[in-house]
Amino acid sequence: LAVYYGKAQYNSAPSLWDLCSVDDIDMIVMGFIRNFNGFNKQPTFDIGSCKTPYQPPANYTGVLCPTLAANITRCQQLGKKVLISLGGSSANLDFASDTDAQQAATTLWNVFGAGTDTPLARPFGNVTLDGFDFDYENYADTTHVDVLAATLQSLFKTAIPERYISACPLCVNNTVLPYDFYRNANFIWPRFYNANACKAGGKGYNKSVKAWSDFLVGVDSAVGPNYPRFYIGALGFENYNNGGGFVAPDVFGDLVEYTKNNVGKPRFGGVSIWEGTDALQSKTVDGIDILNVTKEALL
Repeated sequence: LAVYYGKAQYNSAPSLWDLCSVDDIDMIVMGFIRNFNGFNKQPTFDIGSCKTPYQPPANYTGVLCPTLAANITRCQQLGKKVLISLGGSSANLDFASDTDAQQAATTLWNVFGAGTDTPLARPFGNVTLDGFDFDYENYADTTHVDVLAATLQSLFKTAIPERYISACPLCVNNTVLPYDFYRNANFIWPRFYNANACKAGGKGYNKSVKAWSDFLVGVDSAVGPNYPRFYIGALGFENYNNGGGFVAPDVFGDLVEYTKNNVGKPRFGGVSIWEGTDALQSKTVDGIDILNVTKEALL
């Protein structure tokens, strides 16, 4: 079970530890990196209260987030993977060339990963993240992101433990990301929401899941024989339901089990939920939160 963190709308000032302390969660994706090359060459990002200043001073050399860094470490000590997401609803992550994408990969690795060859600030100090998520939305330009992913995977091989690449394209279209991106991805969780044609619980859901599953099985993975894994990208809270796709906790477990055992095979990997801390408030009539419902259905 993967969940996103950093953009809660209905949970006031949540801490990463609010999710790390939940046994049901296996992976946390923090969002978002907005720009690879921001003010004074520093990547621009905002993760909850840890964020790049809107108007940095002239002598800006980066932001440090010791509290978040400490909680990342606590998460990892519990065996949970912590990734950081690129994009979101508003970002500038375009590349002019393959070389630009390769340079961005090196920057990401040095600032957020296990790389050390950089004069740039590391917001989490010596803490290294477990990978990168790609959340390219609103017709963002995905040219050269396959090169970014491939370069990251090459850098991953220079350090331990294993690191990962995930992505959450909208369920209606698997061509938004280049084919070679999928070859270098570990986890794909299409967003089965905000799209009537394939929203969870809708008439087109099963067909879309089957199409995604078949597509991913056919990908000639450069990462390993069991990749990329297919996840259900789901909403965790009803008030997000602007474009459809929220499934009430009382019946969401049934949808997960059916997908796992039928249309999602054989690459089914789990479920990804937006957004984790808000999802803790989304409960069945018996008071069981949707994260627990989901994990029970996955077992």
